Amino acid sequence: MTTADTAFARLRRYERALYHCATCNYCVSAVWPQRGIDGVCATLRSHSPAASYSGKGYLATARALLEGEALDLHAVAERAYACTTCGNCEAVCPIDMPPTAVVKALRAELAERGLAPPAAQQLRDDVLARQNPWGAPAAQGADWSLGLAPHPQPTLWLLPGCAASHRHPAEARAAAQLLSVIGFDVGWPQQETCCGAPLAALGFVHEADHQGEALAAGVPAGPVLAMLGGECLAQLRARDRPAESVLQLLHAALHDGRLAVAPRADAPPPVVVAVQDSCHLSKPHHGLGDVDAPRLLREVLAVLGCQITQPAAAPWFAICCGAAGGMAQLQPASAQRMAGACIASADHLGAEALISANPLCAGHLAGSAGARLPVYGICEFIAAHFAVAGPDA
Repeated sequence: MTTADTAFARLRRYERALYHCATCNYCVSAVWPQRGIDGVCATLRSHSPAASYSGKGYLATARALLEGEALDLHAVAERAYACTTCGNCEAVCPIDMPPTAVVKALRAELAERGLAPPAAQQLRDDVLARQNPWGAPAAQGADWSLGLAPHPQPTLWLLPGCAASHRHPAEARAAAQLLSVIGFDVGWPQQETCCGAPLAALGFVHEADHQGEALAAGVPAGPVLAMLGGECLAQLRARDRPAESVLQLLHAALHDGRLAVAPRADAPPPVVVAVQDSCHLSKPHHGLGDVDAPRLLREVLAVLGCQITQPAAAPWFAICCGAAGGMAQLQPASAQRMAGACIASADHLGAEALISANPLCAGHLAGSAGARLPVYGICEFIAAHFAVAGPDA
């Protein structure tokens, strides 16, 4: 199949930008130690170094399609679905090109034509049938809460997200317990509903919208809404449902006295830690800049007495761990190499543990770390190494 008679309407909204790329190669090989930049693209590092897998490569592909060049769409799909959609190429671009938005639009065009790879189509089917992108039984999504009871009249409604409930349940459990200590009456859904973010990332826009609407419809109107996953938070906010990150609530409670922490003598916390900044919570194009997650996470760790190995500017240019954009399902070997690179970097910097505020990253990294370095979600880290007390203690 070729493209000579295809309109690609979604790409046309970026048409003007496609002709402004300066081919400066920032999105390919930028190195700027003062800003924490040492390379940009996880795909180029761990999947293929070919320029067609880069930000500028995706812009060039979109431009060629709009000009009617007869490209092999199967080859285009192979490249477009090897992107993590992390947004680092957009973060480093000196002239604000939108390669991440373009590759998402390109995926949507390919998906509409039935050209999404089989692994992407399987992920879509798993989300629609089982409410998670890993194909795990839907009922497993409630296992994190075994032994805990949701409050019958909650003042806070916790949405762990499928990444926490299926891939990093210790973070979901620790979050519910910490929020209860802070003073919230915590409730949560008995049946997990995927927010649709995995589908949106792969171009299945209509199915993603349906999932997002179903999630929003199942959220009670009264309580504070707290989200663990950054991708879930973005999806709910897109539907005008006010919601906060658990990290925001945790940071506020540590600073206003509603949560007190003391190191556990039986499990003393590591002092030197590395941070894996979630792309969804730190890259501008994901729309969560107001959360200011990189700063909040560092300030929480400072209260806990931890020293962070990375430079202060690192969060906005952190290289993806391989969890995002369907990479772990579509290109599992490459995603494992991406995770391994992040873990090796933390190890090289002398970190004793690696911590993330996003369960999607923490779960992916923990599954790749082995015995080399412990990986925690931030709530799990506090639960493992600190005694906690609330305002009434």
